[in-house]
Amino acid sequence: MGKFSSKRSLLVVVIVCALLATGCANDGKPETWEDQDGLVVRNFVEACQESNADMSTFKAKSYCECVIERVQDAVTYEKFKELDDFIRKHRDDLNSQMVSENYGWLNDSSEACA
Repeated sequence: MGKFSSKRSLLVVVIVCALLATGCANDGKPETWEDQDGLVVRNFVEACQESNADMSTFKAKSYCECVIERVQDAVTYEKFKELDDFIRKHRDDLNSQMVSENYGWLNDSSEACA
């Protein structure tokens, strides 16, 4: 895929992370990847698929599962939560370059799966 597709994919993943953060915002926030029967992973894949509606259902699901698997392999849940906090803090001026500079592992995961 070209450079445009990679940036688009990263931006979609960032949006998914923002959606994920709001989807998990309740009294019983997960503190690990496995909490609540993998709620974080399920929410990520679901939101990611919705954000990639231009892909076939199968392709979007495969892409989203790939991204979250690579993220899990690359960082701890705590690091993933740092990204969530970063997105919340910079919500109004967030762009893919900011995320890429601070959380390269997300960019790497997205590009590897694109």
